[in-house]
Order: sequence, then structure tokens, then C-alpha cells
Amino acid sequence: VAAVVRRALAAPPAARRIAALSPREHEVLALLAQGRSNAEIAAALVLSERTIESHVRSVYGKLGLDDTANRRVAAARIWHDGRP
Repeated sequence: VAAVVRRALAAPPAARRIAALSPREHEVLALLAQGRSNAEIAAALVLSERTIESHVRSVYGKLGLDDTANRRVAAARIWHDGRP
């Protein structure tokens, strides 16, 4: 439990974490935060699902969510917390 608390306190603010994303990753995260599936994101951005899967993995890595239980929900929360 202490390690989880330390990691949470050490994490950069949501806005800084989001700023580390590429423009495409930013778009993918915004759509993910709307609750869209990978297939829906792919259709919206006119990309393949495989490409979206790659972008989502990259987003998780840049947000520090590699070993988070529900990364999709955690990523959406970071998006909502980090928006101006």
C-alpha cells in the first residue's frame, strides 16, 4: 500500500502527463476518454484498429499506466483531470 501511495504522490500532474503525448496520441486519448472502443476510434480517425492499438499502448506508457489494473479508465481520468 505504501508503494502505491508513494507512486501516486510522485506522479506528475495530469496536464504535464498529457503534454508528453504526440498530437495523434492526444486525439486517441480524447476519443478513448469519451468511452469509444478501439474500433470506433479507428473509424473516427480513418486508421486501422492495429494502428490504434499501437497508439493506445504508447499513450499508456507515456502516462505511466503500464502496470495499472484498468488502464483505459485510468487514462480517461487523467484526460479529464488534465484538461483546462
